[in-house]
Amino acid sequence: MTPAGAIGKLGFRRWYERQLYACHGWLVASLLGAFAFLALLEDLSMLSLSLETALLLLAACAAGFIAWYALWRYLSMLLQAQHLSERSTCKRCGTYGQYRLVGATPASMSVSCRKCNAEWTIQ
Repeated sequence: MTPAGAIGKLGFRRWYERQLYACHGWLVASLLGAFAFLALLEDLSMLSLSLETALLLLAACAAGFIAWYALWRYLSMLLQAQHLSERSTCKRCGTYGQYRLVGATPASMSVSCRKCNAEWTIQ
């Protein structure tokens, strides 16, 4: 679901809270993947090339990819949430995160403050 659709359904504050929970879950997955990658590399012995060594190398590569992907997801979700939160304050009354969605395009959202009905666009 796009951020505009989720914000329209849940409201900004609940969407933001859920985004933070989800992106920190990705951070935990990244750390676990990195630990698995390092543990598999420690057990790897390049002196004897065997099927076990090849499987350990393959598992280490998979764990490294999972760690990288999870870190990428964490950073992208966190930056998106931060970007939208910086633009969620009403310029007229200063209310933070209390707006309703008026309209949305793929690149922006038109919102209206619940307190003073001021409208602005979040890019």
